[in-house]
Amino acid sequence: MLTNTNQIKRLLYSFVIAFIFWFFIKSEDTYSVTTSIPLVARNLQEQKTYKEEVPESIIVTLKGSGRAFIWLRFFDHFYEDYKAVIDLSSIADEYNFELDQYYKNNPEKIVLPESLDLEFVEVISPRSIKINLDQYLVKKVPIKSEVIVSTAPGYIQVGKEVFFPDSISIGGPQEIVDTINFVKTQKDTLVDLMSSIESEFLIINPNRVVDFDPKKVKGFINIQPISETIVTGIPVKLINKPNDINVFVNPATVSLTIVGGLDQIASIVSTDIEVLINFEKSWSADKQFYSPEVRIPDSILEWKDLSPNNLEILVIKEIN
Repeated sequence: MLTNTNQIKRLLYSFVIAFIFWFFIKSEDTYSVTTSIPLVARNLQEQKTYKEEVPESIIVTLKGSGRAFIWLRFFDHFYEDYKAVIDLSSIADEYNFELDQYYKNNPEKIVLPESLDLEFVEVISPRSIKINLDQYLVKKVPIKSEVIVSTAPGYIQVGKEVFFPDSISIGGPQEIVDTINFVKTQKDTLVDLMSSIESEFLIINPNRVVDFDPKKVKGFINIQPISETIVTGIPVKLINKPNDINVFVNPATVSLTIVGGLDQIASIVSTDIEVLINFEKSWSADKQFYSPEVRIPDSILEWKDLSPNNLEILVIKEIN
């Protein structure tokens, strides 16, 4: 049994030695291999940028020894001198590069590692690249929230989400940047909130050829318990009254109940609420009492219990 095991080991050892010997012989043979090579655009003019993305790499055919391709296959990311270069110094707006012809006319633009015996043969894909350039424009745009907020029963969100900063800078081709009027946060859903939260929110890139900064912002969501309070002494305003008559509203002030976030309604005063009667639209000679229009701040959930809810209009001088 031991003898059989030793024979198997010797046989495997002989096979490995034979494979290595064969590999070194074959690795010196010449091959044509289709492979990817990084594409690098250089000498972009100042204050210019791309309207469309430039490919990160192209597919080419190279010729060389098997050993060179093995090194390239496993260690290509270590070679800084491995790239296909396109020169943009003479391009003002747009240009179509016929890549195969371009690199055959400019072989120095295909940069291959000097330590590897490789030679450029042809470009496979893409055969051409259209470079479109535009002026580089920077502007500030506001942030639009894509956060969905749901509070627990008995609680309310006061106001909208607030971001710090409330706008960011974007930069890119003028033709595209001119069309961007805001950026959005990443979509998120927050449920059953019972207290205010402060968190970071990612900004979604509005376009792949546009740069933006910062990439995330702090945000504050104001959550308060729902409460209510009575606001008294709210002045009644009479609007659109002719100048040649004297009109009085009785009573001159009213009260009502507002419902909203506990801290928010605590800061509301009578002058924050508008109670209006539009004389031009409402007044009639045979009508004495009128229901006013009530306007409350957006942060207030609702109002109720207006007292009195019907107001008397007294016209002292008849209209001529």
